[in-house]
Amino acid sequence: MASPFFFVSKKDGTLRPCQDYRYLNEGTVKNAYPLPLIGELVDRLKGATIFSKFDLRSGYNNVRIKDGHQWKAAFKCSKGLYEPTVMFFGLCNSPATFQAMMNDLFKDMLDEGWLVIYMDDLLLFSSDLRIHQQ
Repeated sequence: MASPFFFVSKKDGTLRPCQDYRYLNEGTVKNAYPLPLIGELVDRLKGATIFSKFDLRSGYNNVRIKDGHQWKAAFKCSKGLYEPTVMFFGLCNSPATFQAMMNDLFKDMLDEGWLVIYMDDLLLFSSDLRIHQQ
C-alpha cells in the first residue's frame, strides 16, 4: 500500500515534503540501534574549550534504501506513484539507521574521543587550538 504524500511548512517558510508512513511503520520490524543519550554526550565535552559544530543537510536522504525494498516506501500524489531510492523522514527506522551509519563512518574519530555525533549534528571538541585545527 502506497503512503500519502504532502507538504509541511518549516519555520523558515519553506516546505518539507512528507509521507504518512504510519501504516508501513506498524508492520516494520524495529531497528533497536540505540540513539546516544544527550547527557552522556555532554559528559564527554568535559575540559573542552574549543568547538566546531556541523549540521548535515538532508541527512536521511544520504542513505540508500536496500535494493528490492524501495516498493515498501512507495508514496502517491496527484502525479502518480513513486518508489524512493533513499531513506525519508517518517520511516520508523530512519533515526536508528542513520545514527548507526554515522557512527560507522566516523568510528575512528569517535574512538579517539574528539567527536560526538547525534543524528545529523557533529561536534568536534578540544582544549588546544593547534590540535583542533589539524
